[in-house]
Amino acid sequence: MKEITTSVYTFEDMIRGNVLYVDKTAQIYRMVSVLKGQFFCARPRRFGKSLMVSTLEALFKGKKELFQGLAISQMDYDWDVYPIVHIDFSRADTTSEKSLTSWLKREIERIGSSCQVAPTGDTLPLQFDDLLYLLNKEYGKGVVILIDEYDKPIMDHLEMAADAENFRALLDRFYQVIKGAEPFLRFVFITGVTRIAKVSIFSKLNNLNDITGDLEYADMFGYTQKELEENFADYLDEALREKVTDNYGNELDREQLLSELKRWYDGFCFSDGAETVYNPVSVGMFFNKHCRFSNYWFSTGTPTFLMKLMKKNHLLMQDMQDLVISDNSLNTFDLTELASETVNNERIEQILYQTGYLTIDHLIAIGPTRMYQMRYPNYEVEESFISNLVGVYSGEVSANSYVNRIRTAAYQGDPEQMIALIKDFFDNLPYDLQIKAEKYYHAMVYMMFRMCGFHILSEEKTSIGRIDAVLEAGRYLYIIEFKLEKSAEAAIAQIDDKRYADKYRLQAKERGQQICEIGIAFCYAKNERTIKDSRIKWLES
Repeated sequence: MKEITTSVYTFEDMIRGNVLYVDKTAQIYRMVSVLKGQFFCARPRRFGKSLMVSTLEALFKGKKELFQGLAISQMDYDWDVYPIVHIDFSRADTTSEKSLTSWLKREIERIGSSCQVAPTGDTLPLQFDDLLYLLNKEYGKGVVILIDEYDKPIMDHLEMAADAENFRALLDRFYQVIKGAEPFLRFVFITGVTRIAKVSIFSKLNNLNDITGDLEYADMFGYTQKELEENFADYLDEALREKVTDNYGNELDREQLLSELKRWYDGFCFSDGAETVYNPVSVGMFFNKHCRFSNYWFSTGTPTFLMKLMKKNHLLMQDMQDLVISDNSLNTFDLTELASETVNNERIEQILYQTGYLTIDHLIAIGPTRMYQMRYPNYEVEESFISNLVGVYSGEVSANSYVNRIRTAAYQGDPEQMIALIKDFFDNLPYDLQIKAEKYYHAMVYMMFRMCGFHILSEEKTSIGRIDAVLEAGRYLYIIEFKLEKSAEAAIAQIDDKRYADKYRLQAKERGQQICEIGIAFCYAKNERTIKDSRIKWLES
């Protein structure tokens, strides 16, 4: 079997090293066959953007031998060699504007030296402009520009909007050069996480084609279901031979394995009506880690700025449900709005989409403004979101230290211990981190249960009401009602009066589960922002 890599992003190294490569060259041909094509595509982190740029670089270097057996080798492509300017901002020194300027100047000098030209200029834009002019003159061909992670210097400084704006202005002057150099260019491809308003590539490049949301390019990054099953067939077979299990120790057959992979790592949708795709790095990590279902997205890191913005606006899990975003909001946000005292929730939703925490579910309105229903892409991303959000709301108090003990108590049918642990968690939270709203306490408990790995239903509807939470833990089913500044008895009374348990009696009987009703009352007094009271009521089987 070919090796799977999640750390090598150079196309030539992958091909020569006999590493598994999922063929995306049909989409590449669609771009490179355009005369003087200029393209921009945004995707979340760890989605293969650098590999795509590297593949384009090999293509424009005329390395036909690397593409044998791939789709483009059967197409009418000339395999000519072009001068290439490849700038990868993931390698840049972004500690200051001065350090970034110095790094870019060195990159321009390095590219010039490798192509036997010596660009000059008193400023960075002039030096860049001279490089493009000299390359076109020296080779007598249009220049290929490949820019990877164009927005990283800006995104690195989002927490300080003024600094981010300064980096935007610096890069804006740099990218403006591409507009003036259009007669010297053969092809331009730019990637990043998001489309940032007031960056010149979007306002000055007349021919720039933003394919971020185009249906025909929706699967250019990530793996479709067919690509997963065809390219990883040997690994799937090996997993079945090794008796792969889910996280509860249940052995999986082929259908169950594919279903579990889909639940964990599929679900990203970048255009209405497009097929969903898997996160490529998560898939690779799964197979490389002996087919262990785990959260590999979380380890890639999350912008702390984003979670702090959510906390500042008192946004919680419930606020992300049934979220609707306009087409105009999906791919652009304005940095200047981040510098204001109050950041519009829509801006936070935009960044959540662009960083991959939300994705398109379906189009719900067509008219002057297209509206999309949003959702979490998959279980892995949702769990990452929950962990990060709990982290920012709990400050230095680690929710993880409570998770295993809460899980054990729930599975042992010990609601008293479960409540005691939740109370201890809230007792340790700094009072100024808490919010005087029932939804806050509800959401925090819900997220902690999700971190425990439980299947928990929130705001579950019945024929005459809405249950705050329904938690299944093996032989026990817990129906939970939360109250703020009211009694736990009132919570239990509501469960009984609205006959919440009736919905689950038959299910519990069939599964051999015992139903437990729990009422939890929270207090928001300054010195007692925690669980004030609780009641537990076991129902007869």
